[in-house]
Amino acid sequence: MSSDNVIENDPVEGSAGLRSEKAGVHPNRVAERQVNELPAGQGAPSPALSGTGFTYRHDWGPRRGQWTLRLNWPAVGPQSHVFVSIGEGAAGGPDAGKFLGAARYTLHNVAPRPGGVDIWVNVEWGADIPLYVDYLVVNPPTLGTRTVSVTVHRHSAVALTDAEADRILRDMGTVLQGADTGADIATRVQFVRNGPVRLLPATVPATIQTQAEWNTLMGAGTGIKVVQAIRWCGGPGGSIIGCAPVGSAVTNLAVVRFTANQEGILWVHEYGHNAGNGHRSDDTRAVMFPSIGADHNVVDATESGRYLAGPLAGTGAVMAAGGCSCQGPVARPPADVRAFVSQHWIEGIPYGAASQYQADDARKLLEWLVDEPEQHEEFLPEIVTTLCFIGSEIAVRPLIDFVESRRAGQAVFNAKNAALIHLGDLVNASGSRAALDFLMGVASDMEKAKSLASPQAAMAAVDATIAGAAVPTVEALGAELAVSATFGLSLAGQPEAEQALGRLRSHPDAYASVSLAAVEAAELARTVRARGQKEYYRMKAEHGSAR
Repeated sequence: MSSDNVIENDPVEGSAGLRSEKAGVHPNRVAERQVNELPAGQGAPSPALSGTGFTYRHDWGPRRGQWTLRLNWPAVGPQSHVFVSIGEGAAGGPDAGKFLGAARYTLHNVAPRPGGVDIWVNVEWGADIPLYVDYLVVNPPTLGTRTVSVTVHRHSAVALTDAEADRILRDMGTVLQGADTGADIATRVQFVRNGPVRLLPATVPATIQTQAEWNTLMGAGTGIKVVQAIRWCGGPGGSIIGCAPVGSAVTNLAVVRFTANQEGILWVHEYGHNAGNGHRSDDTRAVMFPSIGADHNVVDATESGRYLAGPLAGTGAVMAAGGCSCQGPVARPPADVRAFVSQHWIEGIPYGAASQYQADDARKLLEWLVDEPEQHEEFLPEIVTTLCFIGSEIAVRPLIDFVESRRAGQAVFNAKNAALIHLGDLVNASGSRAALDFLMGVASDMEKAKSLASPQAAMAAVDATIAGAAVPTVEALGAELAVSATFGLSLAGQPEAEQALGRLRSHPDAYASVSLAAVEAAELARTVRARGQKEYYRMKAEHGSAR
């Protein structure tokens, strides 16, 4: 066999389940009868199919002759039981199946290894013809550990390699499996990647800003979806890093890229929502605490059982942005508002906690925003959102100046969008005319929005090129700002804001995305006006939506 005929590959998108064909055997070999009996007194062997596993069909493309084919897959190891079936592929791709032609396909050896499986095949034909290979992998139970195979998707604007996804998935298991405190239950669940990281369809936007976009994202297959930014989670919100239905028949959640040593915590927090876990705030180190931290790795007995059971069929309501009905530390925020904003609240700043702060607290945050933004850039989305929830008019001019500034960077741009969304809350609390006029101007004037987005467009082009991701345009970034301002109007609780939303549906100078968002925003505006600001956020915190 030529040493050149060694091919290494990773699973590809579009896998199908294992069909019923038997593994190939040498056609000229006469089978010898052999009977193996267990020694006296030895029990029946344990069935390996009691383990965990998966099936997969791989298209190895046209080929002939002998080949060693190396399939890389992190879920496969030396103890894996791998069964392989090969055959001639029908036209139309793996889902079209195989057929029995005149060519002879022979499978010689199957060798599982750490991180993959190798096979030796021979295709006896005079020209290259399609080779499809079915793999059935069964992993024996390991100390009772449950293995969850997860499909990982990314938007083209997001850089995420297979190796990075594997690291985060391993960290998810590490978070659950340890017993780090007396209150922590060791939960034997591990996560492995189901095939390569896939690109989300072009119909899914890089930034999720509306319920319609959320529905599109959730409908794009199942698994973990990594996007550029999330500004809708049960409602508009400006500082969201993850969102998921609480109770889901399958793994289906959204996250953004985050600090490397906490991405596993973020992913397993959102997976916990899929499994039916809500927020818990009686322990600030809980995985399901509403904010994230490097030491948030504690799981109680109820949560452990749900992680072991996996996703739970439920209503599909999400753990809403800007809302948390929790008690404990969340209901009693720290006395120093600067400690409150110096943490990332996964589904957004909880309104009930942030709105307890007063004008003096707003002044402390304004010192950070105006005098030393570089030192607190990571938490700018939390700073501006909390300023808006406090509702003091002293923050209006500094917030507008911040949005109009030439500062750039992903955290800064996220904060500018957060300011536009939650200036509506400030208007609701203070009646600020200046803030309302600013929101109407950004939402309705495409050129104004593009001007505000231009600093970020220049920086993002450089960052995306370095990371190998899609480059966002100034038009796309301007549209994000304009949509954020549109939802700011929906939270303002003012008749004039509702009238402006009506005009935005067909405004000649507005983005098409604004016209679409205005339909959702108008409905939300009616809800906010009917219920009032506090009741709107209370209902959203308890039910995932106030509609």
